[in-house]
Amino acid sequence: MIDLPPPTYEETVQAIVQCDIARANVSIEYADLMQSDVVTISDLGEMSDLKLRCLRAAIHPFYILTIEDEEQSEAFYEFSRREDRSLEKAQAREWLRARGMLGRVPAFDPDQPIEQFAAALESACELDEGSVLTSLGPSTLTFKPEYLQDLDYTTADNSLSCITRMFAASDAADHDISLGFIGNEAVEEGDGS
Repeated sequence: MIDLPPPTYEETVQAIVQCDIARANVSIEYADLMQSDVVTISDLGEMSDLKLRCLRAAIHPFYILTIEDEEQSEAFYEFSRREDRSLEKAQAREWLRARGMLGRVPAFDPDQPIEQFAAALESACELDEGSVLTSLGPSTLTFKPEYLQDLDYTTADNSLSCITRMFAASDAADHDISLGFIGNEAVEEGDGS
């Protein structure tokens, strides 16, 4: 595959203007501190999902986007998280469907402890309950350090892939439940080093 150069400043500005954002509100310049080109938008104008989706598409990954209006910036990045979550969920569901596992995706029940959902994820991936996940409070799951240390990362369809995709395909994120990794320091503490 041939890597194409990023669009020029003017091409980027034109793409942004096509999103119904005033040309006068858009600037692009190189930021030495960030070692990158930064697109700055002072005001998005009236906001809509259509406009935010257009803006996401207009900004090449090569550029850093700064929206000066804090409320608009928060709205844009929240919209981006929702869009990313939606794509991640669709990809996870396809991965599970291709393996005949889509019917096993557990539903999150906010009236039950998060540990019960963790057990359901492990069970859906045919793992022993309590062998992979642990909670870091009422809204966060993480992988047990000993599980990560013993995992065979050379296989594409390992249990880590199953758990992460089961989680992504579920409705847990809709309830502000997250799945993440703890840092290396915690893993080192877990192995007695």
